Amino acid sequence: MAPPAAAKGREIGTPVKLLLGLVGLVAAAGLYYFFFYTDLSNALRAATDRKGQLQNEQRSAAAAYKAYLDDATKLEEKRARARDLNRQLPETNEMASFLTAINQQAEIAGLKVRLVNPIDPQPQQFYTRVPVKLEVVGRFHQVARFFYGVSKLDRIINVENINLGKPINPNPTADEGESIITTSCLTTTFHANKAPAPGAPGAPGAPPAPGAPPTPPPPPGAPK
Repeated sequence: MAPPAAAKGREIGTPVKLLLGLVGLVAAAGLYYFFFYTDLSNALRAATDRKGQLQNEQRSAAAAYKAYLDDATKLEEKRARARDLNRQLPETNEMASFLTAINQQAEIAGLKVRLVNPIDPQPQQFYTRVPVKLEVVGRFHQVARFFYGVSKLDRIINVENINLGKPINPNPTADEGESIITTSCLTTTFHANKAPAPGAPGAPGAPPAPGAPPTPPPPPGAPK
């Protein structure tokens, strides 16, 4: 049997042990918080901030890419428009291609080209007129088909001063629609004038050249 004093010491020691254990747990929790939880919390906060930053960058990149696609689409539309305008109003007279187109339409219509006579170009303010006297031989419906084909060409071509000659029927017993006629006309195409260099006479804001005649206005009906 243990002495009363020893028993009393054990009774006093149990709360102390519990208190020491509690202190140990608090100390361990404190160490965990300062050495582990704080680092994990900071890392989590940094990761969250980084995620938000990446999302903002992604949104900015998506907006920039969309703007790039829009600009690229508009640029391609402008280039296509410029190509169309260049076919209608080229920057040079391109006489060879013009005559080729006329001959092709005459061949399609079944006409014989008798005369092609280019006339001196006529410079205007923003474009230059390129007249060509033309004479073809064929039946009336062929002439009509020829003029229709010319009107459908991409390039701007005016046809004026049309003169239908006296019909000649090689076969008097045939229908009048078989009569041959000689048709003369003036076909006029155009090409754009090159913009003058800045400061050169005729350039916007530059004084006219000494003794230069005033620039004539565009004629009625000419392309804008």
